Amino acid sequence: MPKSYVEELVYTRTDDDLLLEGAVIQPAEGPRKPLAIVWIHGLTSKFYSPSAVGIGRGLASRGYTFITGNNRGHDFGAVYRTTDGRRLIQGGGWERFDESPRDVDAWISFAAGLGFSGVALLGHSLGALKVCYYQARRQDQRVVGLIAASPPLRAGDLNPGILETARRMVAEQRGMDLLPWESFPAGAGTHSAQTYVNRDEVGIDVFGFRKPNPEVSSVRCPLLALFGTDEAWVGGAAELEVIRKNASRSARVTTHLFEGADHSYTGHEAEVAGFLAEWVDGLR
Repeated sequence: MPKSYVEELVYTRTDDDLLLEGAVIQPAEGPRKPLAIVWIHGLTSKFYSPSAVGIGRGLASRGYTFITGNNRGHDFGAVYRTTDGRRLIQGGGWERFDESPRDVDAWISFAAGLGFSGVALLGHSLGALKVCYYQARRQDQRVVGLIAASPPLRAGDLNPGILETARRMVAEQRGMDLLPWESFPAGAGTHSAQTYVNRDEVGIDVFGFRKPNPEVSSVRCPLLALFGTDEAWVGGAAELEVIRKNASRSARVTTHLFEGADHSYTGHEAEVAGFLAEWVDGLR
């Protein structure tokens, strides 16, 4: 049976000269939908994760062009070489959250280069925090809808003792060094000291689980937030209610729970893709 989608490896470059890898998954034939869907992955993930690819293929079969791209936080560690010869250590263990808008902007601009005037911006896990942070700060008119897939609302709850250690390491010019293993519950179990401190300085509680006036309260475009029921350690109905309450300026807030789905939506990719397609159909 012929595939309903075609895939192509692609690249884009950030405004600070990092080359990011990705893929475009689009309909094999027939007219394409007028909006592209841009996927921003989570902590230590990558553009070709099973969830991204499975959902992307499902969306392409429904007429959507799906762009999935690495951000500088892909995998645990990643080495970048800029065009002027600099070597930079990134990856989930060394990224700075406040630099994430550069990656998001690069992929939205890539979509614009394909001829799309607007995108639905979809962030998964930590990527959901990144897309909310991006849109709140940039108010990018190219983003006509924001999708927060399994956002870890408690990611801003940092351990005071570990934070003190991280600050001391940064002050001692050891910010690139790793904190003790298993000092962080997600990803590889640790971060560099500078990454941990940066999360505190930025205040990545963008959906307002604890802090007042969170970034989501500045998002004006329609917002969709979702979880699977088998990822209670990340969030569920209570967290969706927090998002709904705090997204006070959004044109429309939709929340949804996928019964039986885990954090990666394993076995539920087609169901998720179908729901996303219907929601994006209602934009503009």
